[in-house]
Amino acid sequence: MATVRMIDIAVNFTDSMFKGVYNGKQCHLPDIAAVLTRAWSAGVDRIIVTGGSLEESREALAIAETDARLFCTVGVHPTRCNEFDESGDPEKHFQALLSLAKVGVEKGKVVAIGECGLDYDRTHFCSPEIQKKYFERQFELAHLMKLPMFLHMRAAAGDFIEILDQNKHRFYGGVAHSFTGTPEDRDKLLAFNNLFIGINGCSLKNTRKS
Repeated sequence: MATVRMIDIAVNFTDSMFKGVYNGKQCHLPDIAAVLTRAWSAGVDRIIVTGGSLEESREALAIAETDARLFCTVGVHPTRCNEFDESGDPEKHFQALLSLAKVGVEKGKVVAIGECGLDYDRTHFCSPEIQKKYFERQFELAHLMKLPMFLHMRAAAGDFIEILDQNKHRFYGGVAHSFTGTPEDRDKLLAFNNLFIGINGCSLKNTRKS
């Protein structure tokens, strides 16, 4: 009987909590090593570390290089897309992401572009207009690298699906991570070739208090 291989495709090891920092306060020692030990012991076979900004993508690659079972993504989360304009040179920022992705692919570590997409639940971090602009730009990154995409969609199904449809010619497949949409949204997403949805705790929230 074949052994089931478990791959965790969305681990936020770049979050400060894995360094023991919560709300700017050092609460415990860094514990990534302990988390990994538990994961391998539980039967996890591979882990993909999520990149959510240029700097986090660099850190994700550095983490991935510490173990043959670790891989990572390169991309900019929708709530971080202001970093393109805030860099002072959006094109240079894009090229830095592209260069990082190339290096990571050559090292056998970068396996997807993301986490990218749209998040209209948290537009106080980044406006929908900026999110849409740089979500679409990251399709170019995926196309140039011929990589799948690790996608994020929150309260933005209409615009998300429209942008995906407009860019399906340069979409190599991917996962809409932590899906929280409606059954209609689900069906529209799954109508795209090589697009999957990820189900987790956020996907199962409801209005019940008990």
